Amino acid sequence: MPTDKLFERQTTIFSFVLGLMLWLSLTASLFFKPSWLWLDEVLSFILLSDPSWAHMNDALVANIDANPPLYFNLVWLVANKVSLNPYFLRALSVAFFSIAVALFYRHTTRLVGSPIRNFVIFTLVIGLTYLNFLLLTQIRSYALYLLLSGIYFISIQPLIKNPATPRLLAMHWLTGSALILTHNFGFFYIAASLSFFALLYLWSRRQAYWWVALTHLLIFGTWFLLWYSNFKIQSLAGKPYSWIPDPTFLLSFQTIGELIPTLSSRLEASAFLSFLPVLRVGIVFALFIYIAIPHQKQGYQHVTNNGALSFYLFAGFVMFLTALTSLVVSLTYLSVFLSRYQWPSHLLLLYQLVYAYHYFAPTLATPPYMTRVVPLYVGLMMGFIFYQNRKLVNFPSGILNYLPTTKATYPIFFESADYFLPIWHHQVANARYLLHRKTALTKGNRKSSSTDYNILKSVREKYNVKSIVWSTEFTKQQYPHFYVVDEASRYQIEYFIATHRVKVVRIIPVPIAGHRILDCVYL
Repeated sequence: MPTDKLFERQTTIFSFVLGLMLWLSLTASLFFKPSWLWLDEVLSFILLSDPSWAHMNDALVANIDANPPLYFNLVWLVANKVSLNPYFLRALSVAFFSIAVALFYRHTTRLVGSPIRNFVIFTLVIGLTYLNFLLLTQIRSYALYLLLSGIYFISIQPLIKNPATPRLLAMHWLTGSALILTHNFGFFYIAASLSFFALLYLWSRRQAYWWVALTHLLIFGTWFLLWYSNFKIQSLAGKPYSWIPDPTFLLSFQTIGELIPTLSSRLEASAFLSFLPVLRVGIVFALFIYIAIPHQKQGYQHVTNNGALSFYLFAGFVMFLTALTSLVVSLTYLSVFLSRYQWPSHLLLLYQLVYAYHYFAPTLATPPYMTRVVPLYVGLMMGFIFYQNRKLVNFPSGILNYLPTTKATYPIFFESADYFLPIWHHQVANARYLLHRKTALTKGNRKSSSTDYNILKSVREKYNVKSIVWSTEFTKQQYPHFYVVDEASRYQIEYFIATHRVKVVRIIPVPIAGHRILDCVYL
């Protein structure tokens, strides 16, 4: 690994440029796209805009969110001092993402060298990965989760060679604890890294690795002491059903494939190209095995004395083991297999791709003209990233085009929280949501209906949102005439029609699959 002053200077400059170009282009794009908050972002905004820190934490535990408190407490302190404007909150998420990428680029380059080539690889991979743009601007914990996972990966790498260094062990405990106090899925990454060090111990019989095992256990213990009792309460929101679909063979590859760059995620969604995620995941896995096996055969000392190689083995092992264990848990206990939960694996993939590039082109020199064209490349990439983020909108607002515009005082009931919360928050319709436990738990109803019920019940209880209607309030006196956005995948209004409490006087067709609007009166 090069260590001269020019290399250090280039690495520092390119890390700064990378972080700044991402933050500027992504933040600027926020002002050129619809400002819709989707369901989870509305819940985050409700919590963050709570004037009481204590009440916010109480509401957080009461099923409104399903994650630990670090993100909400950190951002609540910042937002209530600076601004609660959604643009500011999203720009803060962009800042977390940009810092995460810049720090990981710096660590990667210090291990493998070649600042300019690494800069190009990082920007191309980030710009061609749809999942990045889906998550990085959200008023959610994902961007902070990515940042802390990146810092965790960086902090754990030196322990491969120096497992008994107190300073490194303390940093590992602190970063790991911060990670799992930001997102519960961090457990899978901590468990995967523990498994990696367990294999190192079995391979080398080096007793010092017990210290690393101890700090892993301390991380689990920290979460257990600080959050487990609250986690048990939060987990009730997902009962009796998890809203996350059970993974199938193809869906599993699609989920992991979302972490890997692609020229067109839209094309891959078509039936005749559905094999592409399987192909891309297979290529990444085969690449890892192809590079890892020959080096592993050269022995423990060969691996641990080479920081770039040992981190490559760590990155691939943790990425694939995390995917495998979460898949097994999803198939046998509770579905947790989502690409956004595995977003930290995108950083591990970035390192694998950079390392693989240098593995196959170790002597390829950077042409002298590359330095001169970097400003042009940066400008082009900023434009591309701006465009990529601008075109993505998280909330499907097409239903608004078909909502009744006459007699606007009539309430409009939505059967899903996905529609209700954003429309209620942005005040574009007289939106209502009916809390009716019996229909939410009816067999055959969409699994997310019970989660919607539990979450919105807590919002009504903690924040007294009157647009969320108790079933006892759903009467002829209060709602003699109303509309319902009826979704074929959800069962609610059908119950009231079947029991002769509600009559449909008119059906308004909607050119959205599985949707219609019912003009109803209470009998």
